[in-house]
Amino acid sequence: MDLRNKVVLITGASSGIGAACARRFAQEGAVLALAARSEAGLQSVAESLKAEAETFSFDLSQVDRIGELTDAVLARFGRVDVLVNNAGVGLYLPGHESPPDEVRRLFDLNFGAPAELVRRLVPAMPRGSTIVNVGSIGGKVPLPWQTIYSASKYALHGYSDALRMELSPVGIRVLQVCPGYVGTGFSGHALAGEIPASVRDHRPLKISPEQCAEAIVVGVRKGKRTVVTPRLGWGLVLAARLFPRIVFARMTRMNEAGRERP
Repeated sequence: MDLRNKVVLITGASSGIGAACARRFAQEGAVLALAARSEAGLQSVAESLKAEAETFSFDLSQVDRIGELTDAVLARFGRVDVLVNNAGVGLYLPGHESPPDEVRRLFDLNFGAPAELVRRLVPAMPRGSTIVNVGSIGGKVPLPWQTIYSASKYALHGYSDALRMELSPVGIRVLQVCPGYVGTGFSGHALAGEIPASVRDHRPLKISPEQCAEAIVVGVRKGKRTVVTPRLGWGLVLAARLFPRIVFARMTRMNEAGRERP
C-alpha cells in the first residue's frame, strides 16, 4: 500500500507504540487521526509531526460510546484507509485472583474497543484498506504473570484471523501484530499488580516503540498477515507449539521465582 495521503486512525496515540506509529506513518505522507485519553499527550504528538493530524481525546474503554469517536473521525475525513487498534492495558495479577471489574475493563479496552471500531468503520473503509490489530506474543504464548491480558490478546488474534476471512471479499486486509516486550511505560499503567522481578530482569525480546512502529508500517505496506517483532519471537512461538511442556515449565518457574522475591 502506498501510504501517501491515506487516512490513518491510530488509537493509544498519545505515547508509546501509538506515538511512534504516528511519527512513522507521518514520514510516509499519511493523514493522521490520533485518538487517546490524554488530550495534552495527543497535542504534543501532533505538534511534533510534519503532517496533517487531527486529535480526538476519547476513553476507548467506554465501548458503548465509541460511535461518538467514529462519527467525529468520519465527519472530518470521510473515510479511514488504515485503522491501527493499538490502545491497551495490562493486569499483573494471577488469573484466579483478578477482580471481575478489572477483567471487564481490560477486555473492554483490549478486545471490545477494536471490535466496535471495526464494526463502525468497515463501511467507510475503501477496498485496499488495512485493519491493524496490535496484539502481543502473549497472545500466542500464554504469560502466567499476565493471564487475563494474554487471554484478551488470544481473543484479539483469533478475531483477527476470522475477520481477515470475512473481509477478504471486500478487499480489506487484516494485519495481526505480535510484539515482544516494548520499552514503554505500559507496565506502569497496568490496572493492578506488578510485573514479577524475574520477568522484569529477563527481557530477551525487548524492542523500542520505534522498532515496533517500523514493523507495523512495513507490514501495512507489504500487505502482510502477521508480524512478530522482534523476529526472534517466532522462535518462542514455535517452541511453545512443538515443546509446550518444556516452555511452560520454564515460564512457570520464572513466574513463581518472581513473585517470591521481595
